[in-house]
Amino acid sequence: MKLFEDVIKEVRALLSDLPDKSCGFEECLCAEPGDKNALLFRSDTAFELGGGGKYAVESTMFTSFSKAEDEILLFGKDLNEITEDVSFAHLTFIQLKEHSEENLHYEQLKNIGFTVFRLYPKGYHIRISPSAGREQVKVSKEALKRNPPLSFMNIGCSLIKLLKEQDDVAYVKTVFITCPDVDYPALAALARKAKRITDAVQKTLQLDELDCAACKMKPICDEVEGLRELHFKKEKERKNNAT
Repeated sequence: MKLFEDVIKEVRALLSDLPDKSCGFEECLCAEPGDKNALLFRSDTAFELGGGGKYAVESTMFTSFSKAEDEILLFGKDLNEITEDVSFAHLTFIQLKEHSEENLHYEQLKNIGFTVFRLYPKGYHIRISPSAGREQVKVSKEALKRNPPLSFMNIGCSLIKLLKEQDDVAYVKTVFITCPDVDYPALAALARKAKRITDAVQKTLQLDELDCAACKMKPICDEVEGLRELHFKKEKERKNNAT
């Protein structure tokens, strides 16, 4: 899906050419599952990613990879190197299977979008606000005392495993950013734009008929190449199916 390509190019421009850490997906690296109802008290918390008034950016985008493989990338310090609240961004890029992209439907995107809410590694308590594009994480002291300590590589492998349980997902790259030099306000703006694109795609796929003149998604459809084409393609499919 090429709708997010311009946004992704801008994201790449904000990051260094090489990550500080990376690895491919290995199921043995997945984090130990935790209790989704567990509470993490302040006294048991080592720090909060995106806490203390820091930036906390979250976004999921769809793309095609030049090198097709699952991968976790880290720009900045890993969990065991952090000692206080830091600004944080978590970006996930997903490539759909070719047949899925051709027959894209609303339930696919909804199921993929909700996958992150099934991720609750032990000692890594995630709070996400999809509408605001924010992800904050409390990390427990206990998780950092393990041997080896909890790592972003563990979290990334767990997320990729969940996402690839969706039949439509081909490959996943998930990126964690803790580097203090990154332009987080710019990342947050790009995450908001990606969310508007996703919302426009979902509306196009969900509704039986769209009135572009009255639709609040019209500005983003006019801005992003491919959204209007998707709209007209789906409109034509609906009319063909109705005859």
